[in-house]
Amino acid sequence: MEFYQIEQFVKIAECGTISRAAEELFLSQPALTRSMQKLEQEMGVELFSRGKNRVELNENGKFAYMLAQNVMRDVHNLKEQVRQFDRSRRTISVGSCAPAPLWEIMPALTSLYPEKRLVSEVKPEAELEEGLISGAYQMIITTQTDENDDIYSVFAGGEALLVNIPALHPLANTAGGVRFADIEKYSMLLYTKTGIWEDIVRREMPQAHIIMQDNRESFEALKRESALLSFSTGLSIKQFGNVDGAKVVPVLDDSAKINFYCRVLKKNKQLLREFLDKESSQK
Repeated sequence: MEFYQIEQFVKIAECGTISRAAEELFLSQPALTRSMQKLEQEMGVELFSRGKNRVELNENGKFAYMLAQNVMRDVHNLKEQVRQFDRSRRTISVGSCAPAPLWEIMPALTSLYPEKRLVSEVKPEAELEEGLISGAYQMIITTQTDENDDIYSVFAGGEALLVNIPALHPLANTAGGVRFADIEKYSMLLYTKTGIWEDIVRREMPQAHIIMQDNRESFEALKRESALLSFSTGLSIKQFGNVDGAKVVPVLDDSAKINFYCRVLKKNKQLLREFLDKESSQK
């Protein structure tokens, strides 16, 4: 029995007729008919009820169709798992809930694994967890620290939210810090690609008027030239600098401070052991 015969059989079951299946498979009807006759011979049972100008699945065929669907899914899953395994051998794919941890972690990985291709992206935490388990990511960076029988975690640093207050803003004389409630009534400038920080800001300031910018250069220009409040962190200021003359104060709410953790599947820990050991020793 050849796999292509199973594919043809499934196509006939889905199309309802051999003639239509032959069209979709780009085969002649006689060729497809011969292939199904050979399949029946190899199975030792009849799969079709044949009448004048009519061929349809019999009870054997319906049962075989159910099993064949499982085979098709298994073959598809096999292909995907082998492809993912191949990618994991040649590629380190990292998913993070925020961009800042990637600014230091990706260069560190490049230095430790120069032979690997490195890719990264920012995604919601729920998607990262699913991606780690499925093999889409070799490592994820989240705010979740819990370990279990499958996942190993190591602390990867923290980040705290800051507010940039322009000199002409009503809050320019603020000292010590602000809370989300203090700034919710003012228009805010926010960069779109901040991952979990956008979720936190929108949750803590549901009534705020937030102006989104998806271009970093435009965002930085508006910070310099407008009187709008904007957010940053110590890590983003280190990466991009800050606006001259603006006052930078911390957001005092507990939700404005988060810790990050690098997480890997324990079965893949060996692949990144050098990096994980280095992270553990530094924190």
